[in-house]
Amino acid sequence: MLKAIKKPTVPGFVDQVSEDAISGWSLAPYVTVLVNGRARCRLLCDRQRADVKKAGHSLSGNVGFRGQLALKHGDIVRVVTDKGVSLRNSPWLYKHPEQSDWLPMAISHHHAEYKALARLPDQLSVERFKPLFGLSAERQMAGAVLNVANQAPVMARFDVEPTAHSNVKQLYDKVITPSRIAAPPLLDAISQDRHVIQIFAFQPGITLDKVGRGWEAWVPLVMAQLLTLQQAGEERRSVLKRHSSRFKSLLHRLFPSVFFQALRGGGSKLELSFFIFLMRVTARLPRVLSHGDLHRNNVLIDAPRQQVALVDWDRWAYLPLGFDAALLLRGLPWGEVEPLALKRVDQQLGTLVFTYLFQCLDVAHFMHSKEAALLRDRIYTLYEQFKRRSHTSQ
Repeated sequence: MLKAIKKPTVPGFVDQVSEDAISGWSLAPYVTVLVNGRARCRLLCDRQRADVKKAGHSLSGNVGFRGQLALKHGDIVRVVTDKGVSLRNSPWLYKHPEQSDWLPMAISHHHAEYKALARLPDQLSVERFKPLFGLSAERQMAGAVLNVANQAPVMARFDVEPTAHSNVKQLYDKVITPSRIAAPPLLDAISQDRHVIQIFAFQPGITLDKVGRGWEAWVPLVMAQLLTLQQAGEERRSVLKRHSSRFKSLLHRLFPSVFFQALRGGGSKLELSFFIFLMRVTARLPRVLSHGDLHRNNVLIDAPRQQVALVDWDRWAYLPLGFDAALLLRGLPWGEVEPLALKRVDQQLGTLVFTYLFQCLDVAHFMHSKEAALLRDRIYTLYEQFKRRSHTSQ
C-alpha cells in the first residue's frame, strides 16, 4: 500500500467554533486565537486527544485545546501556532444559527478583516455580503458575494493587479464569451488604489472538491469544456497575447520540484533517465489553451441544473496537452485517471505524464513502487502510438 506524503505545514485543526467556545488540536505547545484580526486569548495544547493519537499525528495525544469565547454573528476567528502558522479550518467564519448567511454591510466598518468591503465604492450600493477567503497560507479575504440593491447577486474579487485583470479580460473577450465556455460572466472592473475590483455574475453551486463520493461523475462535463477551450484557443492563437504578471502557470514549478525530490530520495539511474524522457515527451506534446489552475476547488457544480462552471482564470496559458486534466484528477490512482481522460492518444499521454509527476510529489516513494513501474510502461506504450500517429499525419 502506497502512503501519502504528509504535509507538515498545517500542524493541527480547528474542530469547532461556537458562540461561546472553541476547540481543536495542535502539535504546537500553544495556539493564539484571534478574532477579527485582534488577539483574544492563548490556549495551551495539552488536552488528551485519543483520536489524534490513533491517527498517528501524536505519540502522547496530549495536543488538544479548548477555550471560552464571546462571539457575534460575522466574527472571523483565526487560530495560529506559536510560530504564526494557521491551523486547518482557520479562518472560521462564525455565523449564528438563527441568523441569515448574509452579513450586513454595517459590520464591515468595524472589523479589520472586512476593510476591503468597507472601501467599496458607493456606486455598488451593497446591502449584504458573504466573504470568500483565498487559498494562500494567510487565507485573507480575496472576495465576496455581494447582494446589490435592485439586482442579482454578484461576486467581487479584490486587489487584482491591473495586468492580471487585463489578461483575464482578454481571455473573456476573445475566447470565453464568444465560445460560450462555462464560466461566470465578467460584468465590470472598478479601479481602486492602483488595483482593480473584478465583478462577476454570481454562480450558484458548490466546488467539486466538496461534492464527496461520486465526484468523478462530473468529470465528463469538465472535459467537454476543456475540449471547447482547446479548440477555441487554436482558432484564436494569433490574437491572444498574455502579459507577464505574478500569476504564473503551476507547470514552471512542477519539473524542478519532482527532480529535486528524486535527487533527495536517491533516485536510480533508470528513474532519473525516465524523468528526462518525460521532459522530452512534454516538449513534443501540443501546446493548447489551458485553464492552468484547474484543481477541483476551481470547478463549481450546480447539481439542480446539471451544470459545471470553471472559475479563477488568472493562470490561463498555452500549456502541454493533458496538464489541466491531470491537475483536475490529481489524487486518483493512475488506473482511474486514464478512463476519465479524453480518448485521443495525445490527450491520454499528456494526462498520464503529468499524473506521474504529481504522484511523485504526493505519494511517498512512488518512483520505487510497482504502480510507478506499470505507469512508466503505459506511458512508453502511449508514446509509441503518439509517434506513429504524428508520422502518419505529416
